Amino acid sequence: MGKGKAAPGTWVERDMFESSAFLSLKGFAPQLLIFFLSKRRIEMVGPKGKQKRTCVNCDNLCVTYVELEKLGVSRPRITKGLDDLLAKGFLNQIHAGGAYRKDKSIYALSGKWKLWTPGAVFGKRVRDVVRRGYQGGK
Repeated sequence: MGKGKAAPGTWVERDMFESSAFLSLKGFAPQLLIFFLSKRRIEMVGPKGKQKRTCVNCDNLCVTYVELEKLGVSRPRITKGLDDLLAKGFLNQIHAGGAYRKDKSIYALSGKWKLWTPGAVFGKRVRDVVRRGYQGGK
């Protein structure tokens, strides 16, 4: 596959889609997880003959609001989906971007979903803080 060309499909592990964490995802969250999984770059790593498929960018994934809105997904649905994926341990937020800084949020895939039980919360979205008014000269 050439550079810049998207893979024709996305692999989802059976233990993930049969997990209680995955089955408890609500709304747009399962589809959003698939979008994140589709952003993985899988390469063969290791000595010849013993190579294994390895994700080389699982700690540097970005799915923007703009690209999802082009597919017809509303901003509130995206936000709720992100919150659900973070809470149930599918994602970690590495960098909080923000529209005011024209910056993208960066996420990493996480395996904490394997430990999820009802009521458990593994992570929360870092919100973009917009400072308004006088800030004390700082």
